[in-house]
Amino acid sequence: MNFKIINFILSFFAYLITTPFFIIWLLFCAVLALFALLLPKKDILIDLNKVKQKETICKVLNKKGLISDKEYSFETNEVAVLYDETTFRGYLFILKPIIISLKYTNFLDGFISYLAYEWMEVHSFKKEHNCEAKTLFGLLSKISVTIAKLVGTFLYRVLK
Repeated sequence: MNFKIINFILSFFAYLITTPFFIIWLLFCAVLALFALLLPKKDILIDLNKVKQKETICKVLNKKGLISDKEYSFETNEVAVLYDETTFRGYLFILKPIIISLKYTNFLDGFISYLAYEWMEVHSFKKEHNCEAKTLFGLLSKISVTIAKLVGTFLYRVLK
């Protein structure tokens, strides 16, 4: 059998198995975000040294050679400062299963690389034009950042 066919079949089953678990995880995070709506908000300045030390999607993609050092630097230096510590904490919590999958497997590499490039494009547009991109990914970015901030607020307030 051809290697590409075997790889496709294995990737298909990997997606089939992991997708329901990730959906359940996202629903759990949505419940945390709903609880966070009841908690007082607090903006905490982000520490870029912490960002660089943590395992993020872009860090894993960079180690795998799927994004360049320049793109990784843009994400950690330019994009990270747009958000506060609670948003970053929420991001790390929500995306931990994806980060682990990326780190130890390769079946998500293409899809997550595509999303990472779209994420960078949204932020490049925001930096260049000083406004939000009016695209599907601009909207998804806005929603995901809001949810990450709420989850991060919940984690900050409950798990101090």
